[in-house]
Amino acid sequence: MYVKCGAFGKAQHVLAELPFRDTVSWGTLILGFIQQDQAEKALKCFEEMQHEGISPDSATMACILKACGMIRSIDTGRKFHVEISKQGSLGNDEMLGVSLIEMYAKCGELVMAERVFEELLYRDVFSWNAIIVGYTQNDQADKALKCYEKMQCQKVIPNALTFASILSACACVGALDKGAKIHEDILKQGLLDDDIVLGNALVNMYAKCCALTKASRVFEELPLWDVVSWNILITGYMEDGQGEEALDCFVHMEQNGILPDETTYICILKACGTLGALQKGQQIHEKISIQGLLQENVVIGTVLVDMYAKCGALQIAEQVLRELPSRDAVSWNALIAGYTQHGLAEEALNCLRQMQSDGFVPDSATLSSVLNACCHLGLVDKCLTYLVEMSIDHGVKPHLEHYTCMVDVFGRAGHLEKAVEIIRELPSSNHCVLWRALLGACHKWGDIKVGRWAFEQAVLLDRSDQAAYVLMYNLYRTFNMHAEAERIEVMRRRNATNHMQELAFTVMGIH
Repeated sequence: MYVKCGAFGKAQHVLAELPFRDTVSWGTLILGFIQQDQAEKALKCFEEMQHEGISPDSATMACILKACGMIRSIDTGRKFHVEISKQGSLGNDEMLGVSLIEMYAKCGELVMAERVFEELLYRDVFSWNAIIVGYTQNDQADKALKCYEKMQCQKVIPNALTFASILSACACVGALDKGAKIHEDILKQGLLDDDIVLGNALVNMYAKCCALTKASRVFEELPLWDVVSWNILITGYMEDGQGEEALDCFVHMEQNGILPDETTYICILKACGTLGALQKGQQIHEKISIQGLLQENVVIGTVLVDMYAKCGALQIAEQVLRELPSRDAVSWNALIAGYTQHGLAEEALNCLRQMQSDGFVPDSATLSSVLNACCHLGLVDKCLTYLVEMSIDHGVKPHLEHYTCMVDVFGRAGHLEKAVEIIRELPSSNHCVLWRALLGACHKWGDIKVGRWAFEQAVLLDRSDQAAYVLMYNLYRTFNMHAEAERIEVMRRRNATNHMQELAFTVMGIH
């Protein structure tokens, strides 16, 4: 009774006063800790049980393995695995086998999870689910799908958890056809009538596969919705670039009496920022403040700053940032990026100085915005200074975006030899974006020789790179080299056609 009410202090006191304690009494307390996400206390309780010389039963051992998985305690889990093997319990106890698979999977040890699965003498839907869920949770969707096929070959009937996990795998790899077949199987079993988790997984699969019309239709047919259902559909629209539909969906959500949560607000604020819907964003800001979410969620605060910045309301964005109860580098980055995107490079650099004076360490995203700001102002030397300082002082390792910006800033300033030098010194220049930046600079300054070289490198990497053809075409046209420009245009059209044919063959499964 005390355990079910969450009164663990009372429960432990009663247990201590019992004249006789057995596996059941200890197991009840351990299970209670597990159900309240207190894995460390469950393991401590198990140690006390062992000190009293009481041997755990299978149910208690399964709980302890679950605790190990919850806190990723792989060493403790392995120790219990050894004990189970010594007792010879694994072959005859499916529950222990499933618990071991789940523990190893949650700890990221999929090889061991597979080994335990293969050692099981009897495999039913629960053991198959354990390994399939393990693959899905560890971003190995292809293996999850193959495992599901094997399960079907073994004539094991899937349940709602199986389907939900496989739908998640389909969503990860964009396997729309496979997901649609799973949908048919779910309908045959009538599982959507009372399982909201499965319904949400189905909507999510269609949304992640960019089949938003189908996702919306399935959503409408669900017997009930919760906030997760709405969040999935709203996020799907947002990720597909359909910001207006995301906002409409949010309105319908509220009309249906569903209270938005943090996930809802984060997605809707992103939609407002993308659309430049400042007034709607301010309304959302007011709702967030009423719910008190800014006091406890730095992510919402950051997205709010980003929304105002993208809408051009930079003073409000800075005010929101200043009023946040907790800020981090990401919050500052949103404001710095906003100033940079609106061409206010000086303000962006001032913001960087304020960020540093407040004790926040710049990161890779900060460097990208700062380099872009310097690029807008033509501050070549400053670019180099920031690149070196952030690498040495803050451990920010420059990557492709940073080097591309350096090529751009040198190119804009007319220092093409410096831009070429940066590309030549990179460990790998196999990135079209680098060559496009150089080609753009050549167009500005009229350097045919370097421009040809940059174009050749770009199309060697990707012969369907339309931007490279357009830049080279314009460069030739600038110098009235019309024959050469026409040749580039012919190449562009031919390669674009070939690329589309290759895509068509891929879709049809020919390649």
